[in-house]
Amino acid sequence: MKLVLCGNGSVGKSSIIRRFVADGFDRQYKQTVGLDFFEKAMRLKGDEMTTLQVWDIGGQSIASAMLDKYMGGAHVVFLCYDITDTRSFADVDRWLAKARAAAAKHRSADAPKQHVFLVANKADMIASRAVSEREHDEFVATNGLDGGFFVSARNGDRVTKCFYAAAAQAAGVEMSAHDLAFHDTVVGYSAPTAHSGAGGTAPSAQEDAKLAKIREEDAEAERRMMAAMEAEASGESKGACCAVM
Repeated sequence: MKLVLCGNGSVGKSSIIRRFVADGFDRQYKQTVGLDFFEKAMRLKGDEMTTLQVWDIGGQSIASAMLDKYMGGAHVVFLCYDITDTRSFADVDRWLAKARAAAAKHRSADAPKQHVFLVANKADMIASRAVSEREHDEFVATNGLDGGFFVSARNGDRVTKCFYAAAAQAAGVEMSAHDLAFHDTVVGYSAPTAHSGAGGTAPSAQEDAKLAKIREEDAEAERRMMAAMEAEASGESKGACCAVM
């Protein structure tokens, strides 16, 4: 199963990959396209297995002539942006167009269905947030994407969980929120204080309330996404086979 991450430079695509592949992945080199990918056998649920290839195209710009080749045949595409950078979110439209054009170009009877997810990185930087949860959800709904995630490559929050959730959906394997919880990383927010040695100041009560509200919005958005994925999976045949490359 091929998974490709795309998005503007500096949104943290390679950092997301490094965070996810740190445990148990084999690094491979694809001579035909000249880039690295990481490969790992994953147990999704019970005896349901798939082999995931995570392609690192972090150095490619949206104008690259090689994008079609990199994205062609992808089962899963992660459209990545930085929640502190509105430009990276605005450009997700263009990356989505590239992904869909690649899928259309490589369409054939045996080509995999492309599953596209919106991935918001740097979710730990909530005090600097510039893209709202509402804007994130609206993009997913308006463009008919398969779901969306809020992650932090810096502290690992929800990174592994989003890969498992996307791979399971692409493979036709139903994973409940309880199943996915085993792949979650629970982290806490720690704000700089006057005594932290970093020269910061303690957040005000108003800032604390704002941060708590943003965290709850993100959690609620993920709960809605997981409920929608479970509802969709329950309506499909549970005997579907995993696609393995």
